[in-house]
Amino acid sequence: MTMRTSSGLGVLVLLIATFYCSGVHTKGTCESPQFLELYKRGIINCMFHEEFFSVLWYNTLEYLEYDPILDYQNTIKTGVGYESGEFDVYPNGSLIINRVSPQHDFFTVAYLHTRNGVPKFIHIQIVGVDIPDVGFPVINLCGNSSRYCYIQLDSPSVKCSVSKTRSEVMVSLCARTINGDKNISSEISITTDGGRGYTSSVISTDVFHYSPLLVLLACKAYSPPGILKNNESMILVQNGDIGSGRDKLIVRHFQRNKMLKLECAEKDIGFVVWKKMTTSSTAKSEVLLSSLFIGETVTEIVAEDVSADDQGSLVITEIQVKHEGRYECIYGNGLSDGAILYDVNIIVPAYPVIEGCNQQQYCVLNAEYEGNVTCKVTGIRPQVQLRWKTLSNGDIPLIVFKKQQLLVTENGDTFDVVLVSEYRITDKSHDKVTVQCDVVATQEQLLGLTVKMDLLLEKVNESPTSPISKSFQWIVPVIVAVCLVLVLGMIIEKICRRNNSTKQVRNVGEMIPMFEESHPTDTVYLVEMKQKFLKQVRERYKDLYDAVQPIPYIKDRLYCVDRVFVEGGIEYLDSRTGDAKGHWTSLASYQNVFDNSHVKSPRRILEGEPGYGKSTVTLQFAYDWCNFIPTSPLRDVEILVLLRLRQLGGVESIYRAIKQFILPRDSPLSEIDIEHILQDSGSVVVILDGFDEYPDQDSTSSDVISIIARQMFQDFEVVLTTRSSVLPKKYPPLTKRLRLTGFDEKARRYYIRKAVVGDNDDSVRKIEGYLEENPILSNLCQVPLLFVIFAHMTNESEKFRKLNSVTSFFRHMISCFHSHMRNKMNDENVCEYETFENSHRALDKLAFEAFSGQSQKLFWDKDEMCQLVGEDFYYQYKRIGILVEEEEFDVTEHVQYKTEVKFYHKLFCEWYAAHYLADLIKQNPNLNLNECLQHLDPFDVQYLYRFVCGLNSLSSEKIIAYLTNIEGGDKFAILCILEKTGEIDNIMETIRQLCFEGLVISGHDSLLLQRSSMQLLEIATRNDIPIEYVQLHNCFQLVDLSTAAIRTTSGLTLSSKIPVKQLWITLYNRGMTEDEYVTVVDYSSMCTSLHYLGLAGSPPPNSFEVGPALSSLSSRNVTVKYLGVYTWSSKCILNFSTGRWEREHDGLECTEEDFARMKEEWDRVKDDTDEAHKRDVQNERNRLRKEAEQKLSQNN
Repeated sequence: MTMRTSSGLGVLVLLIATFYCSGVHTKGTCESPQFLELYKRGIINCMFHEEFFSVLWYNTLEYLEYDPILDYQNTIKTGVGYESGEFDVYPNGSLIINRVSPQHDFFTVAYLHTRNGVPKFIHIQIVGVDIPDVGFPVINLCGNSSRYCYIQLDSPSVKCSVSKTRSEVMVSLCARTINGDKNISSEISITTDGGRGYTSSVISTDVFHYSPLLVLLACKAYSPPGILKNNESMILVQNGDIGSGRDKLIVRHFQRNKMLKLECAEKDIGFVVWKKMTTSSTAKSEVLLSSLFIGETVTEIVAEDVSADDQGSLVITEIQVKHEGRYECIYGNGLSDGAILYDVNIIVPAYPVIEGCNQQQYCVLNAEYEGNVTCKVTGIRPQVQLRWKTLSNGDIPLIVFKKQQLLVTENGDTFDVVLVSEYRITDKSHDKVTVQCDVVATQEQLLGLTVKMDLLLEKVNESPTSPISKSFQWIVPVIVAVCLVLVLGMIIEKICRRNNSTKQVRNVGEMIPMFEESHPTDTVYLVEMKQKFLKQVRERYKDLYDAVQPIPYIKDRLYCVDRVFVEGGIEYLDSRTGDAKGHWTSLASYQNVFDNSHVKSPRRILEGEPGYGKSTVTLQFAYDWCNFIPTSPLRDVEILVLLRLRQLGGVESIYRAIKQFILPRDSPLSEIDIEHILQDSGSVVVILDGFDEYPDQDSTSSDVISIIARQMFQDFEVVLTTRSSVLPKKYPPLTKRLRLTGFDEKARRYYIRKAVVGDNDDSVRKIEGYLEENPILSNLCQVPLLFVIFAHMTNESEKFRKLNSVTSFFRHMISCFHSHMRNKMNDENVCEYETFENSHRALDKLAFEAFSGQSQKLFWDKDEMCQLVGEDFYYQYKRIGILVEEEEFDVTEHVQYKTEVKFYHKLFCEWYAAHYLADLIKQNPNLNLNECLQHLDPFDVQYLYRFVCGLNSLSSEKIIAYLTNIEGGDKFAILCILEKTGEIDNIMETIRQLCFEGLVISGHDSLLLQRSSMQLLEIATRNDIPIEYVQLHNCFQLVDLSTAAIRTTSGLTLSSKIPVKQLWITLYNRGMTEDEYVTVVDYSSMCTSLHYLGLAGSPPPNSFEVGPALSSLSSRNVTVKYLGVYTWSSKCILNFSTGRWEREHDGLECTEEDFARMKEEWDRVKDDTDEAHKRDVQNERNRLRKEAEQKLSQNN
């Protein structure tokens, strides 16, 4: 430090300083005190304006008596401290101390915003600290790699210490309980080691003072800020000298591939340890995991496949045979403790099969009065026995089994059991005997595994008849005839009584249940009614799934759903990721809706956008159930109820809905019958299709709403389909959500072969070629409905390959519908036909009013429709297939059926509604869109908005402006911009606003939305519109340096000519290689408008070569920042002078240990969607935006 010289600047500073009465400002843009690590490079962080005239730094509080150690003015650095190499300065004015020493204790900084401005003086105290090698208190039993551990301790002694600190640090041990921390007796010692620093320790031998079995100890360090990264460590200690005190064994059975969940304690749980016994004596055990729920929540998982929920229960998502064994949970809360022991057995159920039967659970065989019969069960666990059982009502058995042999074969983890028996019919007067083969086991889950068989007996060849037998031959026919007469008489009498009863029912308008006419407790009667019910239900479902119509106007070509059904993508919302909103994860098959352990629940919601096949998949479920498809989990379901909710308006009773919309009109079953049948069934699945079209969504008395809320049918599995934007207002928390994601290339190819061209490879390649040539068309065809129509119609016209928007696609599709039907019309009808094709104002208005009211109206009475649009018009659109008739049940008046009309699909209704809205906006320049569109939610009718923008240029301008002013509407605005016809001059302000707010291009977005965003950037570039930021999220593929562009995973490119100020590349779905990082930095040096490059994901390379790329970035003051992987300490900024990263929080160069920690953290969180990363990115964006706004305000 040197004394002040009489320089001109010194005199100026002296005069200015004298001008201030107080001398200095101690508050400002530099915090005080600041803690810097001794003998390392440190930064005194200050926040000045981005543009300033000068910064003067002094290593003293007496700044008037000394020269500055560093003067930074107009990017020029001078001063004795700078020239000696002791100090340096960042472009933002922060002081760099190349080696912090105890003498660097007080500093003063003088800051001048402008040459003629008044300087601001700030005093800063620096506290030098020695950072220990380990940044937290070290518990001797845990080691120095983790702040938490579990251990079983034989001697009750625990030691905790903090070593190599410059100043003394106090440490303490306490027992953590649900009532707070409790002090325990301990000894504290502080030692020094020859100038290397202090070591503070605490040791306790009374750790089990408050709880004898399990205790959570917390070691606390009381240190100045900056010395330790974390001032607390914890250890969960089990007393090894005493047993766990468990007094009972709980036996649990779980089915293989299902989820295991073992509860520990009911309430007041503070921490748990789960173990698995390695021997039957339970003397040895393997620790699976330990969890803490007091203070911070911590779970340490030691074994594979296991996890813990927020109640401390042990969870294994898909349990296997290897998981069989005994599990112990030891729990406590600091004041009490206990243990539970489970004996977990894995079962694999399988139905027995009778040799010679083609069907499971029931079959009929022709048999003789004596013979052999074999029953076997394959792949069952545990080992079981089989037995024969005769179903007869008598004391004397009709059949006797003898010489029974039971053969058992072990097949890996399961067993094959075969029972071979000889049988003899004891009473030869019967022509049928019913027998049953049962699985005999002690496990409740294996009870009911049975198969029934009717043996149809062949008549025995009698020996020559004796005279006595001849005399009685006439008796048998007489007896049979008499019996037939009696039986017929009884049947006729029963029918007459039923008809009389039915007449009475119709007269009084009530439905008297058949169980009152017969006997509700009559098991035989109930079985008969259930069989009749199942037969009628299956017939109804067959009528539905055999009448799939891919193309509306081709009514003579109906398909079975199994012929045209192709699996698209399906995902479930996984709440186990730790994200409050959950994470969408793929399922392998639509069948996993019922058998995947992650979505196992009595309530499921299957979501999907318009045209994504929600109703089609429900028909496939019905097909699988009706036809006992072996691979379907519905194969073993006793009853499947499938209802279309759009038909249930005004029908409050679910039993009435089943009777009216599933059973035939002449079914003798009453609502009470149906209720008893469902209640008597072992397994029932209810599928409610189309909640978004349900007229009574707000009803409080509807059974449907009660079922969804699980206030009814609690033991039934219920699947509800709906659009994502129309979820029920009330559904239980245990409800699992799934969604359909459309067709990918594999699904489209499979559909073309399966339903369109068969094995004609040339035709397959032709249709796929159209999609490859036209990415817009390819994206549209991710919607299964549009792709199916496209695939069946594409051979009729090659115009599809030139379509570039959803509007042009739909316009051409509708034109094809009309053209196909026009070719079938007589010549004299063509003119009238063309009139209806081009003029549909009445239908447009009807469609718009269906959406613009308080609730959507998607059905119309046929007479009402004819009156509104005209009969000739109606029948023409019905012949085309755009309008569809359905027979519905009318409950508003007398009980009767009526004909209702709907659009072939809701998308067609949106198409015609868009025509009306486009004309309405065009004809009314002052139309209040907020009022007109208040009930038209873009999330529910996005195609309506896109159609409007494609139909009329003027209307599109107002729609786009409207969308950008509603929450989340900017993405729809991007889609609508691409639909717009004509010039784009009138929407420049909208584009400018979108670019100011920035764009996120995500790999999870559709190809169309990604392309829309890229096209928006191109429009902005051509019109010199500045772009605030662009984020590429999980879609970066590579940098093509030959074209100076980034290529995304969807094949789109981001040119370096795009005038973007901030570029973010966030890549969490895969790691980025060192070469990719280098090419990204090279690319950023080519972006002449770039001010900031943000990177997030896998760790970057330790250093970059100092060359032209870094020089270019340095000359333009570009910031390159790595946001880290998991913790704030990983964030660092690239130093262009050295090519190395420096930690953001202290300015020190990143060490090998820093990069090792980054890699470790990346290995923990990769492949997950971590909300913490998103928050970091958003916070950084907000900070940069705030700085930009401040700068703009100052310039103004």
